Amino acid sequence: MSGDQRGFFENSQSQLSYTRDLDTWTIQVGIVGVPHTTTFTFKMGETYDSTNIDGSPLKSIIRQDGDTLVERHESIGPRNFVMDIVREVSGDTMLATTSIGGISMKTIYKRT
Repeated sequence: MSGDQRGFFENSQSQLSYTRDLDTWTIQVGIVGVPHTTTFTFKMGETYDSTNIDGSPLKSIIRQDGDTLVERHESIGPRNFVMDIVREVSGDTMLATTSIGGISMKTIYKRT
């Protein structure tokens, strides 16, 4: 990732939208102010193809544990990594804890 790309992502605000139709879930992922969004459709507990925010390919799986979504995303591109995300919802707030290689970050999303 170039320095310009890294600076853009560090200063951007991500936007997520979840919908469900029976056992099929759809996530729309985007960046506030950028018209393009990426859409992934999946079923809980089943592996699906996705991409990282920089476009690199991933194999992903999401499972539900009560009110918590537990995600695992494994790189299938040139950089090998595993990214785990735990999303917990309380009222209008979602706390996402993302971990890669022993480093973690927390992101707070507000429902709009």
